[in-house]
Amino acid sequence: MTPNHQFFHQYLQISRLFTKKLNEQLHQYGLFHSQWSIVYFLKTKGPSTLVEIGEYLNVEKPTITRTVQRLSEGGFIQQVPGKDRREKRIQLTKEGEEVYAACRETITEFEYKVMDGIPEQEKGAAFQTLTKICVNLEK
Repeated sequence: MTPNHQFFHQYLQISRLFTKKLNEQLHQYGLFHSQWSIVYFLKTKGPSTLVEIGEYLNVEKPTITRTVQRLSEGGFIQQVPGKDRREKRIQLTKEGEEVYAACRETITEFEYKVMDGIPEQEKGAAFQTLTKICVNLEK
């Protein structure tokens, strides 16, 4: 196995395990990672269209539509008027804001545990490497 093979194999293993453990953390709030990603996006970017959410998450519109529907049924998001009547924007509800705050606290604690014992310099190097990989993937 080449170093690239090993790197990406390890990356995929970590990604799956991280998502599994994150889902365990989010379970108490009735959310999954995919739903949290949308809640997080809306909190940080503000009211957005399904297209904007899909582009940010690199997910197809039908998948975003289903996940948004579940969040809407849970009372976490609502549709708001856009600049024109055809544009549908999604934003967090009061309950969505509350679940964001609670999840953010839980996830921050989880992230600290996951990164325990890793020096800041190594975290920075890993972040830089992942950012460069992302840029290469987008080319």
